[in-house]
Amino acid sequence: MNEQSAAVAAPFKPWLTSLTRFNRFTVGRIEQWVALQMDSLRAYVDLGVAQTRVAFKVTDPHSLHEFADSQFAVLSFVGHRLIDDSRAMNEWGIQGQNQAVGLSRANLLTVLFKD
Repeated sequence: MNEQSAAVAAPFKPWLTSLTRFNRFTVGRIEQWVALQMDSLRAYVDLGVAQTRVAFKVTDPHSLHEFADSQFAVLSFVGHRLIDDSRAMNEWGIQGQNQAVGLSRANLLTVLFKD
């Protein structure tokens, strides 16, 4: 019985191999995307918590003025962080596209020429 099922499944082995490679690639890319997003989220949450702590320390007009002045530096930091995050996502996308093209070629060769 096992020999018959192995003989029936043999023609589909290249397809299953290709599908397995694609699934691993997709899961790996999703994990990388989540890691990038979580790093960004962590940085923004940390900044928000720090800003809230600073805002709670405002008690008089002088400290309010200092707080307002510090917000320009914070806005500059956020702007640079957004640009850095955009670049990281762009590089991630380009890398993923290049990997997907390579994987597609390998899968096509596997299916067409049945390694």
